[in-house]
Amino acid sequence: MRGILTLSLCLLSLVLQAQSTLKGQVVDADDQSPLIAATVKLVQGEQVHAALSDEKGNFSIPDLQPGMYFLQISSVAYSPYRKRVQMKDETVDLGKIALKVESIVTDEVNVKAKQVRVEVKGDTTQFNADAYKVNVDATAEDLVKKMPGIQIEGGQVKAQGESVKKVLIDGKEFFGDDPSMALKNLPAEIISKIEVFDRKSDQSQFSGFDDGNTDKTINIVTRSGKSNGEFGKVYAGYGTDDRYSAGANMNYFNGDSRLSLIGMSNNINQQNFATDDLLGALGSSGGGGRRGRGGRGGFGGGGANPSDFLVNGQGGINKTHAIGVNYIDKWFDKVSFSGSYFFNESNNQTLDSLERTTFIDEGTNQYYTENGNQFSRNLNHRLSGRITYDINKTNSIIFSPNVSFQTFHSSNLFAGETLDDFGDLVNTISSDQLSNMKGFRFGGDLLFRHRFEKRGRTFSVGVGKNDNVSNSEGELHSENVYFGSDQSNQIINQVSGDSTRSAAYTARIDYTEPLSEHSQLRFSYQGRFNDNNATKRTYDFNPDTGEYQSVNNTLSNSFLNQYDTHTEGLSYRYFKGRDFMFIFNLNFQQAILKSEQTFPITGDFRRSFNNVLPFAMIRYAFSKTKNIRLFYRSSTNAPSISQLQNVVNNSNPLQLKAGNPDLTQETSHNLSLRFNSTNPEKATSLYAYVTGGLTNNNISNAIYTAKKDTLFRGVLLAKGSQLTLPVNYGKAWQMSSFLTYGFPLALIKSNLNFNLGMNYSTSPSLSNDQENVSKNLGINSGLVIGSNISQYFDFTLSYNGAYNIINYSLNPTMNSNYYTQTVNGTIKWTSKSGFFIQTEGVNILYKGLGEGFDRNFTLLNGSIGKKFLKKQQAELKITSFDLLNQNTSLARNATNSYVEDSRSLVLNRYFLLTFTYNIKNFRGK
Repeated sequence: MRGILTLSLCLLSLVLQAQSTLKGQVVDADDQSPLIAATVKLVQGEQVHAALSDEKGNFSIPDLQPGMYFLQISSVAYSPYRKRVQMKDETVDLGKIALKVESIVTDEVNVKAKQVRVEVKGDTTQFNADAYKVNVDATAEDLVKKMPGIQIEGGQVKAQGESVKKVLIDGKEFFGDDPSMALKNLPAEIISKIEVFDRKSDQSQFSGFDDGNTDKTINIVTRSGKSNGEFGKVYAGYGTDDRYSAGANMNYFNGDSRLSLIGMSNNINQQNFATDDLLGALGSSGGGGRRGRGGRGGFGGGGANPSDFLVNGQGGINKTHAIGVNYIDKWFDKVSFSGSYFFNESNNQTLDSLERTTFIDEGTNQYYTENGNQFSRNLNHRLSGRITYDINKTNSIIFSPNVSFQTFHSSNLFAGETLDDFGDLVNTISSDQLSNMKGFRFGGDLLFRHRFEKRGRTFSVGVGKNDNVSNSEGELHSENVYFGSDQSNQIINQVSGDSTRSAAYTARIDYTEPLSEHSQLRFSYQGRFNDNNATKRTYDFNPDTGEYQSVNNTLSNSFLNQYDTHTEGLSYRYFKGRDFMFIFNLNFQQAILKSEQTFPITGDFRRSFNNVLPFAMIRYAFSKTKNIRLFYRSSTNAPSISQLQNVVNNSNPLQLKAGNPDLTQETSHNLSLRFNSTNPEKATSLYAYVTGGLTNNNISNAIYTAKKDTLFRGVLLAKGSQLTLPVNYGKAWQMSSFLTYGFPLALIKSNLNFNLGMNYSTSPSLSNDQENVSKNLGINSGLVIGSNISQYFDFTLSYNGAYNIINYSLNPTMNSNYYTQTVNGTIKWTSKSGFFIQTEGVNILYKGLGEGFDRNFTLLNGSIGKKFLKKQQAELKITSFDLLNQNTSLARNATNSYVEDSRSLVLNRYFLLTFTYNIKNFRGK
């Protein structure tokens, strides 16, 4: 490691002078938006130098000898640009080069080309915002919902079947890693284009090699004249049942400098949180908060369910206060900065019930029912940034820091009972739990990149460090009754304290070397070093002293875990223009997993793994509008410290959980195929995606149901109680596919997007030492019809249906088929005088879940209002939510060990009167 760092520091000192370079930026002549993947050719005699413009429209052609060249730039649907360029012994910057939309000239009429809805440019799918009409006050979210392959469900943004990880504005990060936040707080009117692509890592973008580390990303290209000014809105509303909602969204854009401020406070379930805002979602062994659909959290384990805190109008009642700041700027023409700060507070009340069927062995089941009432409060401060320093033409540095501080408090009451196949009581529980948690995270990544004089020769080195600290305190008061030949009662009165500390260090070095005009080699090294320390102490109540002073050794533990990997890689890349590219990586990984228990007994083990991990990618363009990509990936996954820690979690004494220090790493293989096709003339688009994967040494669950009173690690596992352990067992398979096709419906001036998908998985587990393989098949389809009539009348109709087939090898009597369906319709009409009416109806159908869970209900929301004041910037409206008072929350969770149906408290009918003032002050270019 020291030798690697020494080599890195030596190479960092290299600053070589480049030869003559031609650079510039390709933009749209009408709105000045950057054109991605425009082909740039520089010709001198028989010599041809070529490049593609990047996501900001920039291009650069280095290593040019002095002389006269002929420049040609072309892009789909644009007229080509031609010019002679004189190169000297210096860099020539052509600045902005504007391409005009291609025209068709007749005898007397100059007819502009048909409006392009969607284009495929290399790896990027680009949508023209003007081809999708929305209301005047629509947000970016309203706009992208109309585009083929983009879906927003429960606060999660998906594009082409994959979750969107980032949203950029003109190529710069906006509101960190929260796509939903970004789309909800940008007005649609400032958007020129929407680009969807797989964003490569910073090293891959620099070297051209794809290392498999990509994030599905949406880039918002702003309109010319809309990127300078102030815009946003302030609003406040109050209604029945003391419902309220207030907030502000302010944006100041001035060229490269952009500042956005948001604030909100409401008790109507609007939250806009990212998953990493939630301490409970970290799954700390200290617990706290709600269970994750498999057991109660709170005292001693579990972790929060992130979906309880995302935008979800059907999950509990939430009161939210949030403030956010996002700042983007460029300093001294060399330093680019982007940063975000969030403060979130969420107060949640949840009343829920569940029914679970657990497999014991062939033909035998247990039935568990539960009713719970939980209050929780989550606070989060999150700060993240990115600084890029372009030292000179050949060297740059990127620094990405992040800091967060979180607290979580919960109070949880629940009661449950277990029945056998004959309907007889096995056990009951009544529990009261309290939990308080604090967490702190600090980290950062530093990347240095250098481009040598020889084209294609690059070097980059990156280092990173991330620290996580969490501490929790909990109380558990539980009364348990076990039935049988001899009824027994158990009273639990305990407090506990958990502490988890982890530190992760990373180092990466990449070197690329050109072999020819069309090929390149890469040598890479990556080291990851993870140190984890988890301590839990549980104290029993002593009635003689009235204090918690006796350490319960069976529920206490101190555990150390270290997982280090060294990965050396050799890669080959072949490319021929923009039509064909092939990449093959061969990585050799050495991994060491060390664990040590220091309390209550001592013990340690060490395991070493050697793996060959290949990666391959082929991209082929049949034409400018059709391309195909094939990926193969392999990877390893180490067990977490909570899975390894050898301590029992008795937060629900009827359903115990424990770690397994004998776990080893998983290995996974994945094959994916993607196909893109567009027809700009007919405004159609087709996207297809198929992926399949195999996981060896799969980390699954082994569930043991006690047929008689049993001691496990000193803890009583009474008859009928269950114990869940993670184990390495068997192979898990998964396959999924997604297809979306979009085309215009000229008859009703609308766009139709149709999608079809399929998911299939097999997962093995153990139930009382017997193998149980679950096979899940889900078939889903949907369509969206979005109006394209005018900004005064807008409607969207959508359908989504899914049919699920679940089979179990151990207990076929539990096989089930069920169907879910959602039909949604939204209509908004606005008059030129400012009156408007909006209504939204959602019909939700559950069929096949069983008695008491099948549902067919309709949510009907509506609003009516008037715009007034200058430029109709003010608005007063009254809104009704769940007008029919039918809102219901249902969920089915089918695992390889049990099937569970749950219902929870929801927000029902209310009315809200809201005043909104819109700020629109644009100052042109």
